[in-house]
Order: sequence, then C-alpha cells, then structure tokens
Amino acid sequence: MNHAVETAHYPATQAIDQPFEATVREGWGVWITFMREEFLKATFTRRADAEAFAAQHTHGGQRGQVRRMWLLVNETAGEAYALASDGVQPLQGVDLDFRHHQRLQTLRSDVLSRLSDAELQVLGLKRT
Repeated sequence: MNHAVETAHYPATQAIDQPFEATVREGWGVWITFMREEFLKATFTRRADAEAFAAQHTHGGQRGQVRRMWLLVNETAGEAYALASDGVQPLQGVDLDFRHHQRLQTLRSDVLSRLSDAELQVLGLKRT
C-alpha cells in the first residue's frame, strides 16, 4: 500500500527462513495521523529523541504522538522490527534512529556524485 506520508517502514532484507542473532529492546515510536489513519513516522531508542522529533513534525496544529514499543533488533543484519505485527504483512523493518534513512541518503549521494553532468540533466537534476 502506498502512503502519501513517508513512514519508518521499509522491506526487510532478512530472509524469514534464515537464522539471525537478535535482542529485544524498548523503543519509542512517533505516530502521526493523516487522513484519519495513523502511521509510524519514526522509531528511536531514546524517548528524548522521539519527543524532539515529534515536536519538529507538526501538521495542521497536530503533533506526532510518542508511544513506547518493543523492537526485535537483528544484530546480524543491522535491522529492527516492530513486534506488534499481525503477521499478515511480510517482514517489515523499522528505521531505528534513522540508520536506514541515513544509509539510503549516503548511497543516493554516492551514486549521484558518480554521474556526469549530462546524465544528471537527463534525470532532471543538476550538480549543486
């Protein structure tokens, strides 16, 4: 399902039938409401970080709601999974402390830096 909101979820790289080392940790999720539906926007290991993120992400006068959650942290693959899943969806990772988001941004930046000015122009981008 595509959301009009960027969420903390991403497809997990961990294969369901492969063993991995994991720990269960307390986390803090920031949920936002958009069009009467709640979305997990970000996940943090520290409540103070979640509160600061929620304060920065307001819309329509509404602030994100911080809730405690339990996470299964895959130490082998460096991923985290919310333990509240109903099992219907495939395994979904949650972006814990923006690690996944930062890796994607670094990868995107690295790939774009390798492109020529002509290739960037074809993509509708320009070097800054």
